[in-house]
Amino acid sequence: MPLNPQQIDRYSRQIIVPGMGGRAQERLLGSRLVLVGDGPNLEPALLYMTGAGVGTIELATADDSGSTAPADAMGHLNGDVTIVAFNSESRPAPDVILAIIESAASLNLAHDLLARFPRTPSVIARVDSPPRIVVLPSPPPCPRCAGDVLMSRPGGRAERAPIIAMAATVEAFKLLAGYAKDSRANMIDFNGYESHLTRLAPDPNCDCAKTGA
Repeated sequence: MPLNPQQIDRYSRQIIVPGMGGRAQERLLGSRLVLVGDGPNLEPALLYMTGAGVGTIELATADDSGSTAPADAMGHLNGDVTIVAFNSESRPAPDVILAIIESAASLNLAHDLLARFPRTPSVIARVDSPPRIVVLPSPPPCPRCAGDVLMSRPGGRAERAPIIAMAATVEAFKLLAGYAKDSRANMIDFNGYESHLTRLAPDPNCDCAKTGA
């Protein structure tokens, strides 16, 4: 649906970014994001995506008691955005999954959702030690291909966890907007302020390499 004058004014600073434009903003408004992780880690990502105009944001929090608190606090910030708790009942796959993992509970929750939607573009941030981000724009490779580097037992919280979480949020934003120019799967490892990028390939033993999942 074309942007109305109010939306053009609201999102003007995004629209004028080279490579974005009105079409990218329309994609954002029509998109559906599932945001997975521990409640406190999700709030900055939720604030960013709400301001950006991501049409529907579903929260899958490791702490069920706080699953609606961020939505209640931020739902008034942008009338174009609907924020709800993730519904575990069967439904079409989301456009993107953003998982921010620190604890065993968020790891298990992310594992279940990524296994349920293996064809969905995803960004996974490990904000424990060692910190890393995995960007899977168009599986294969799928989350299972990354193996232990993604789904290993959580360590202690990384020193720069908030920075890593926001970097992952920006990667998810680019996927939703269609802004990402690199369609290859990447893993970014962090050592202090330094980062190292590794290209990921499908695991030949994974089903996605055989089925294109």
